[in-house]
Amino acid sequence: MIPELRREEILQWLSANGWSPDRDISDKAREFIDDAVAESAAEGFPVAPSDTAERFVHTYGLLHLRHSRDPDEKFITNPTGGYEGDFEEIAELSEEIGKSLFWVGYDLPEGSIFTLADDGGFYYIHHTGAFYIGPMNMKPSAIG
Repeated sequence: MIPELRREEILQWLSANGWSPDRDISDKAREFIDDAVAESAAEGFPVAPSDTAERFVHTYGLLHLRHSRDPDEKFITNPTGGYEGDFEEIAELSEEIGKSLFWVGYDLPEGSIFTLADDGGFYYIHHTGAFYIGPMNMKPSAIG
């Protein structure tokens, strides 16, 4: 069982990994979102970002969120990159759960995909299967 973290612990961990309450990578976020949309269309599985996904990328994009006990394990908040066929996997999961999903990052060293549903739910696509992680409990604009 994963221990529940207090808000202060989460904010401290985010800050230690480069986040701040006023963080907004607007210019880069737009570029990354547009690249992901173009790449998904080129692979034949077009995606459109929800407002939730766009806010997430603006606020958390380009962070390398390191695991507290293993700094080699990290969540890279970047909706581009990956492997051929990743957008097909996202499309399949999206159809299965009946929700629009947008790629918001990946983990290392696994290279698995993190997606965000339009309702704020996070999903993890790993080579062993797809998993619901949980809801985004705090709106990015309300974290600070």
